[in-house]
Amino acid sequence: MNAILKNLPILTLLAGAAGTAVACEPWRDDWMGRDKAAHFGASLALGVAGSRLTNEPWEAVGLALIPGVAKELYDAGQACNRFSWKDMGWNVAGAVLGVGGGYWMLGPSGVSWRMGF
Repeated sequence: MNAILKNLPILTLLAGAAGTAVACEPWRDDWMGRDKAAHFGASLALGVAGSRLTNEPWEAVGLALIPGVAKELYDAGQACNRFSWKDMGWNVAGAVLGVGGGYWMLGPSGVSWRMGF
């Protein structure tokens, strides 16, 4: 018991270092990671908003991608983090779908999609 108590600070440092090394592995960023839905959803909402700001689809997609690119650049500057192209893939998918859906549902003069009864 005394040996464990004497070596507890060293064991704590080793456990912390091992946890950090695992978190930095590139395999931790998979296509279906837990944050990918957040990237997709935020870009989808921003794509709809971008479709209301401009009538040019690629301009709207570019506007919707600005926060996603900024977040990835911020992540790249953090310790044990990196710019994730997989996150950007979900950002692009959400922005394109959001812009398309925004133009389809809202159109240039307001609500353009109507449900027939």
